[in-house]
Amino acid sequence: MKDDLVFRTGLVKRTLGWLVCLGAAGALVAMAYGVLTHPEAQVPAELWSGAAIGVFLVGLMIYGISLQSVRWSIEGETITFHRLFKNKTIPVSGLKGYGEFILIVFLFPFAHVDLYDSELKLVARLPISLKDRPRAEAWLAERFRPVVNDGSPALPRLRFADTPKA
Repeated sequence: MKDDLVFRTGLVKRTLGWLVCLGAAGALVAMAYGVLTHPEAQVPAELWSGAAIGVFLVGLMIYGISLQSVRWSIEGETITFHRLFKNKTIPVSGLKGYGEFILIVFLFPFAHVDLYDSELKLVARLPISLKDRPRAEAWLAERFRPVVNDGSPALPRLRFADTPKA
């Protein structure tokens, strides 16, 4: 386990997860306070809609917490994508290429590593912090061919970087 590489999501994404979780918790507390302090003003339809909104807010809280535990690790000849409720194991032998996907939202970059099979089908999109990106890219570059997108995110035209454009 000492030689295994572990990569986490970036600080911005983890902070966003906490903001989502705490915001949903605050909204749930405010809604519960409103229902409990004014029970005479509540009709059954409003109580049912409040219950549905409460379930949605609890889901948002779980999603925010799950962003804290997302990580992926390279363990021998497998890449394991750790999430809150399940793990996904990707054998390195089935991968042929890798690419980078960086999404910038309000000046904050969210970096991801894309893993591709031999037919350039996306196998996994793994989040990574900007600090860990060079180390992950060095490991991936030793084993896989880089993949570039000559199209757009909506209409991708993927190819290996060492093949000529079509």
